[in-house]
Amino acid sequence: MSLLLSGEFVCEVRYPDAYRFLAVESNQKDVNAYLTRIGRTLAATEQGGSWYAAYDRIDQDEKRAIKDEFTRIKQKIRFLVEFFVKSMRASEREVFYSRGDKIEAHALMAAIDGNPGLRAEFQALGNVGRGGATDGKMKGSLDRQLRMLVDEGYLVVANAEREIYQVTGKIEYLTEIVQFLMTTDNIADDISEEQETPAQLF
Repeated sequence: MSLLLSGEFVCEVRYPDAYRFLAVESNQKDVNAYLTRIGRTLAATEQGGSWYAAYDRIDQDEKRAIKDEFTRIKQKIRFLVEFFVKSMRASEREVFYSRGDKIEAHALMAAIDGNPGLRAEFQALGNVGRGGATDGKMKGSLDRQLRMLVDEGYLVVANAEREIYQVTGKIEYLTEIVQFLMTTDNIADDISEEQETPAQLF
């Protein structure tokens, strides 16, 4: 419960025990009963890979909270999407990342080094993410970008020694946010009671 209330996304990659707990229907009902009492509801991503606490009702305070959170996500979404898209290109993937997929830092760095154009793109991306490439070194910049994705809950460190990262179920939430932004971009300016999608996302 504490994970959900703190805004975490519970998936089998990052929180396997909690995810298994929520996989039981009776536990879902118990958790949802508690969340409902505080104006929240148990929600899952469309692909079912991650659980999170969304707003069950939207009053004025909730509108402000949703607006603030959505603004925060929009500020970071360019970095998030571009990192995964560029990593796809570097790894020669044909489909977008999904939960459980792995990103090997050494292999990614080798691909970047072998492609001057891609290297320039990742260096530019370092200026978008937190703590850009201030030392001028691509490896340091890539490490900071990966740490940011871990801090934001999109990656976990699967093997620290080999620098292997694993994509969490929160990637599904990112995909839904992108799809929502493609249909409307006025949420940060005007959230009306009729707009149900933001409540479902938050």
